[in-house]
Amino acid sequence: DHLVGAVPHTSVNGVGGGGLSNAGDVLDGSRTYIWDKGGAADLADGIANRGDSGFAMMIWDFGSAFDSMRLYTHQDHYFGGPIFDPFQAQDVMEYSVWGSHDGDSFALLSDVIDFDIDGGGAGLPTYVFFGEEPSIVYRGGSAEFGAVNAYTREYVFSDAYRYYGIRTSLVSLAQDDADPEIDTIAAFNISDRPEGSPGKPTNAVPEPASLILFGMGAVGAIARKKFAA
Repeated sequence: DHLVGAVPHTSVNGVGGGGLSNAGDVLDGSRTYIWDKGGAADLADGIANRGDSGFAMMIWDFGSAFDSMRLYTHQDHYFGGPIFDPFQAQDVMEYSVWGSHDGDSFALLSDVIDFDIDGGGAGLPTYVFFGEEPSIVYRGGSAEFGAVNAYTREYVFSDAYRYYGIRTSLVSLAQDDADPEIDTIAAFNISDRPEGSPGKPTNAVPEPASLILFGMGAVGAIARKKFAA
């Protein structure tokens, strides 16, 4: 169940979202998203509470607490290759990640607040994160859906959360592109990952059997990360 409660989100400025099935769906390349023009205040203070005016968040209930998660992004303005367009550069990072223990009070865990279009060289933007930066970013996307899942990423957090929420990032809110699209998210515990996984000693990294995959149809230091091609 990835949408908690009878009213899982609020349509902001009269615009809602799509693919919002309460039961979740198979990973079929279809996106789930919500238009989130109400995020500025919550992104500023790092706190979001269900019932607050302007609350708009896609929420997943994993049933147990997990300290790590993988975000399978859905790109609708990026089609692979180098990025030279600032709009594309923000679009692949239009996600902030939130965590909650009770499904009602959410803390901002990671946000994207700025980028340098040529920070990693021509066509390779770099990003400034507020809170936790991703432990790894899969620039190439999934083999099944190609560029659709490009810039899929993993996070490892210092606390474990039962509920994870996704909403717009600051850079996308500033671009009036505040509709983060998701194919699916996964949750796991870093302690269950094989040696060599992000946050563990470097060895081979098989796919973990313990990965929990949910299909769908906080605040810390600023860090800069350069993503390799």
